[in-house]
This record gives sequence, structure tokens and C-alpha cells, in this order.
Amino acid sequence: MQNATTCRFISILSLWLTLLLQPAAAEIQPAVIEPPKLVWCLDHFPYFHEYDISDTPTGPSVALMQELARRAGFQLSFTPRTNLARCLKLMAKGEVDLMTNLRYSDERNQYMYLLPYRNNVAESLFLRKTDKRLIDSQAQLRGLTLATLRHYLYNPATMALIAEQSHHIAQVDSIELALEMLLRNRIDGLVAPTISTTEAINAVSSYQQRFKIAPLDFSDDMPDNIHLAIARNSPHAALKPLLQHHLQTMIDDGTVARLIRNPENRPDVQELKLQQP
Repeated sequence: MQNATTCRFISILSLWLTLLLQPAAAEIQPAVIEPPKLVWCLDHFPYFHEYDISDTPTGPSVALMQELARRAGFQLSFTPRTNLARCLKLMAKGEVDLMTNLRYSDERNQYMYLLPYRNNVAESLFLRKTDKRLIDSQAQLRGLTLATLRHYLYNPATMALIAEQSHHIAQVDSIELALEMLLRNRIDGLVAPTISTTEAINAVSSYQQRFKIAPLDFSDDMPDNIHLAIARNSPHAALKPLLQHHLQTMIDDGTVARLIRNPENRPDVQELKLQQP
């Protein structure tokens, strides 16, 4: 009888100790912390980031952002192809976190942290190949109707030109639309990013041998960087110092230069510059 009582007591004691220790064991389990998930809003910007036949963008900017995510320890997700104006509105509301390939403006700086990471994107005047005019000075633009890209910020020299010629400027929503307008003689020329417009021309077989780049120089000696933007209203805005640190490290160790190589001397660009009617 005494042995039975003792066994019962030991069983109760064991059960009590088990229940007592369970919360403690649970407390010492390491918490699983999910990395923050940041949403990158992007449009279709030929060469830099493109949506082709899949829902996943490709291009040097994508490789750059994926490497930044790996180093900074966050999950990177993409929006579907979204036009520039819509992305800017979403950034202002903090409904997306990141954008890339942006020039600085005081207006944008009010709702985005702008972190420079590379030099200016070259711009050119695109003409029909059959246009026999030699346009190599800004004064020659005054009689022309030109198209520019809506919501795209050009370099300061080009912006000054656009302001001067504003009564002859037609703003369009995409490079592709502007090229169609140029082919149909609705405009005389398109002022647009050199590489992205060349890529858009190369992507359409019927565009081959239809366009050329005028010798007009749009370069500017003023510093005019391209930026990574973080929405100030983003729930992850506090990550700005971390992203800035890793982005600067990628600049310093040559990763940015390696991933986004200067493509301005590409043969296809040179061919457009040399074409004659």
C-alpha cells in the first residue's frame, strides 16, 4: 500500500514538473523572424528593367536590386508592369517601398528618400531616317514639333531646352508610342533616353532602318545622378540607413559598375548615329 502511494506521488510530481517546465522550454526557443518584404514598383524601361513574356522583370536594374536585397537581408517583390505616373503616386502614399532609375527633384524629395548610385542616363534626339535635315544645334529645334516622355525627368540641359521649346513639345506616355508617332509624321523628332529608345527600336522588326540619332549633343557637365528611391511613408522607411550603407558598399566595391555597365558605345547605338537618308 505504501509503495502504491509512493508511486502515485512520484507520477503526480513528474506530471507537475512537466507542466511547469513546458512554458520555460517554449520561451527559450528562438523566435523565427521573417525578413522584411519590400515592394519595388517598376515600369517597362528597356535595357534597365523590362517585362517581356513573363511576370518577372529582367535587366541590369533587377540584378542590382536582387543583390541589394541579398546583402541587406530583405525580401524583394515586384509590382506588375506599372506606368511611371502610377508608381510615383503609390510611392507618395507609401503603398510601395522602392523605385529605381530616378532623377532628383525637390517635389520627389518630399515623399521619397533619393539615394544616388550611378551617373546620368544619356539622351538623344531621334529622327526618321529619311529626314534630310542635319540637326546639330539647339537653335535648329525651334521650328520642329518634338515629343518627350511624360513624367520622365530629363537632365538639366534637356529640361532647359524643353522649357524653351514648350509650345512645340508633345508629351507622350511611352517610347513605343512616340516612335509610332514619329513614323506617322505626327512629330518631327523624339527626345528620349538613348539606350532605352535604341532597345525599343531593336525590339520591332518593322522599325529596322527607319530611325536615326541626330548629332545634337544633349550632354551636360552638371552632376546629375540616378537614384534609388525609398518611400518616406513606407512602413519600412526606417531601413533607409541600412539600404544606403549596402548601396554605397556596392558602389565602392564595383558591383554597381559591373551590373550596370555603360552601354553608350554599343554598336547598335553607333549605327543609329551614323545612318544617313
